[in-house]
Amino acid sequence: MACAVAFTLCCVLDAAEPSATTAAKSAPISTAEASKFVKEYYAGLSRADIPAVLAKFSESVNYREDRQRDRAFIEKDLRKYVARWPLLNLEPEVLTVSTEADGATTITFNLVYSVANDTTKRSASGRSTNTWIVQRVKGEIQIISQRETVHANPTPASEKYPQRQSHEEEEALSDEELKNQGDMRIEIPPASSTSKPSVPPAKGARKNPGDFVVALDIGHTPSKGGAISARGVLEYEFNYRLVTELFAQLQGLGFHRSFVINPRREEIGLVQRAAEANAQNADLFLAIHHDSVKNRFLKTWEVNDKTQKYCDDFHGYSIFFSNKNAKAAESLAFARKLGQALLNAGFTPTLHHVAQENRLIVDKEKGVYAFDDLVVLKTAKMPAVLLECGVIVNRTEEENLNNPAYRKRLAEAICRAIQDFSSGAAKDN
Repeated sequence: MACAVAFTLCCVLDAAEPSATTAAKSAPISTAEASKFVKEYYAGLSRADIPAVLAKFSESVNYREDRQRDRAFIEKDLRKYVARWPLLNLEPEVLTVSTEADGATTITFNLVYSVANDTTKRSASGRSTNTWIVQRVKGEIQIISQRETVHANPTPASEKYPQRQSHEEEEALSDEELKNQGDMRIEIPPASSTSKPSVPPAKGARKNPGDFVVALDIGHTPSKGGAISARGVLEYEFNYRLVTELFAQLQGLGFHRSFVINPRREEIGLVQRAAEANAQNADLFLAIHHDSVKNRFLKTWEVNDKTQKYCDDFHGYSIFFSNKNAKAAESLAFARKLGQALLNAGFTPTLHHVAQENRLIVDKEKGVYAFDDLVVLKTAKMPAVLLECGVIVNRTEEENLNNPAYRKRLAEAICRAIQDFSSGAAKDN
């Protein structure tokens, strides 16, 4: 029953043998292209972006039980699915690609899924085996057939209702989980030494801007875009834009050796981000993110002919550091300097992470939280901080963050904190 409930989903489908097109024969689809296509499909479905998902189908698709269906039918079916399961966590993995004799391409992969509905208090999870047949149509990859076999978890949905994680929690892994992934390549202080920062902040270690290296990390990736704004924009786009502007300001202030991690919008792992900063001997690691709230606080509204989710009850920035960072005390010192600079510039912190996620706040006035298992922070060898610049599901705050003058003021405050920290004035404000 869990299988039937969970996967009316996009496409319990059977493969067909469509006739080949000239475009399909002349332009083979690579594994990298296929992987990107599949990830974009499920990223769109996870955020209920039906037009984006629908565009990946051909005009006629072998959709379920060897039956050809048009896009109008598929759109109706997808909308029913996302209405039934508003919370979607869909992770494709283990992808293989083969080119058929007729020029079409077969993509085979597994999907790990977890779906839930806050209203009905129901959920389902499991794994499915998928076979898609795709081809190029006017240069674009499109699905012409799908087949999916679902292997639902045996636990009844009503007995296993998962809480949606915050987007910060998606970036957190325990030390044991990192070891199991083979990612524990960077030394982490032992647990006994991480209850509080044990290394005193350096005093008087001044550096000129030209000698101080800031590693700017763009939170999330294009295919795993993080939170979704009140107007349907992925958090990653906010992160990328602000990092680009912040980097330009730092260059103008003389921080010429500073750099952006992954500026070409590639897919990158959490450990890789800190590893790049470590390899380039950065003096400070700063991850830029934008915030959301727990799903139960979200409401819906219509914008640009689409239904989107918003929450106007919370706004403001938040700053995270890790006690497991090799230089935890310096991390906290910079976090406080950053909070003070933002306060001085007229910004205010949000405290919703305390109530919604039971997050430990160490400086309520400045909006500084401890989150020890954030991977990018605890695996960095230099002081490291993650800044949530604002709550993008708040409609007014999203508008503010889309205002160039507002972002300039935000970037200037961040730069002032970096200048203060790099000058060696490590005493807390």
